[in-house]
Amino acid sequence: MPINRRYPLESLMAACHRYVEKTGRRISFEYALMRGVNDSAQHAELLVDLLMGLRCHVNLIPLNPIPNSPYQPSHEEDVARFQKILTAAGIPTTVRLRRGIEINAGCGQLRQAVQQPELIPLLNAR
Repeated sequence: MPINRRYPLESLMAACHRYVEKTGRRISFEYALMRGVNDSAQHAELLVDLLMGLRCHVNLIPLNPIPNSPYQPSHEEDVARFQKILTAAGIPTTVRLRRGIEINAGCGQLRQAVQQPELIPLLNAR
């Protein structure tokens, strides 16, 4: 995440490689896809470069729609393209199913409703 300042990416990835070497286990990464922010083919290629040679699995998680958020869910075709690029590079991926969004109970939606209950009508208007 671009907001991370405490643990540089290089240090994190070095720790991931050490973990896999010592345990023989794979690492799972959660990648939240946000339309126009981190879901392009170029972003997928950068992720491939970062993870190449690391025993891992990537869970691709399309963002849930949240009213008044500057971030929107990726389009299905962009998610599929992103997954195809990772898979073609030999990186196992799963696209997480989005559950509960039709009743505003998806990840992030409930928090929004609790913190800003005035937005509940906006959520229900979809």
